[in-house]
Amino acid sequence: MSGQWAAISIPLRPEALDDVSMTLQRLVGRTFAVETGPASAEGAWPVTAHAYLAPGQGQAAARRRLLRALDMLRIAGDGVVGTASEAFVDADAYRTRWRESYAPVAVGRRLVIVPAWLEQPPDQADRIPIFLDSAMAFGTGRHPTTQLALAALEGSVDPGDVVVDVGTGSGVLAIAAAKLGASRVYAFDRDPEAGPAAAANFGRNGVSDRIELTVPSSRLRTPELAALVVANIVASVHVKLMSEYAGQLAPAGRLLLSGVIDTRVEDVIAAARSFGFNLRRAVAAEEWRLLDFTRESPPTIEVETSDVMGGRCQ
Repeated sequence: MSGQWAAISIPLRPEALDDVSMTLQRLVGRTFAVETGPASAEGAWPVTAHAYLAPGQGQAAARRRLLRALDMLRIAGDGVVGTASEAFVDADAYRTRWRESYAPVAVGRRLVIVPAWLEQPPDQADRIPIFLDSAMAFGTGRHPTTQLALAALEGSVDPGDVVVDVGTGSGVLAIAAAKLGASRVYAFDRDPEAGPAAAANFGRNGVSDRIELTVPSSRLRTPELAALVVANIVASVHVKLMSEYAGQLAPAGRLLLSGVIDTRVEDVIAAARSFGFNLRRAVAAEEWRLLDFTRESPPTIEVETSDVMGGRCQ
């Protein structure tokens, strides 16, 4: 199918999302998206991951590797991973259809995400706009985990703060931190394909001078300690990176970890505690959690249900 993207869809249950996401990151980089919705009927799948493989000579081999890996996850998953399906889509037509499905979406109390090809809505003029073109469907700012992180940043960034954004993707969290008053933001992503989209988004939001982008990155290294580290990635990666999070934070710093599926919350909390973090609060949106940690004395833990969602999860 020369000139067309291969689109592979994988139905799954939330408890399989970490394993499937890690497999997709390893095999396709950032060119995948996760769609969530309620399982309203018996046997329905509440989560679907969509992976996209670029056209070219390597596409057929990449498809075979990915389908084989997903089939192994299905066999080992004991009913939590379904059978993958595939289709081929024209890149230009897909991009057009994808753009037609997006509109500005308000997040939290102060932010609004505006697709870069649209204007900020007049009825949202009092909100801080984040103009975003995420290069196809990756890092659009509409997923529950991203919206949890954005809403948490609103109450966490103080003017002049240094912020570290781990797994920056389209750069949405780094942009939000800068527009909320951070004097310096260090943005990291291990996927080189995230670089051009993030850099372009920094420019269209007028914050390039305050964000230092490191892509690809194998380690988190900054020339100064941060008041805040924010990361919106899967739980298993949070656990692996906990020592690096700790190394980047000032003694009284805050750690905001989103992308945690509810079945992995205790794993992330245990890893954080081993590095001296205390859970300040947990915020819930559907089956997802944002965990807010501090190194200060342990407070009373609050569990909240988020009302940050401004649109369907995509």
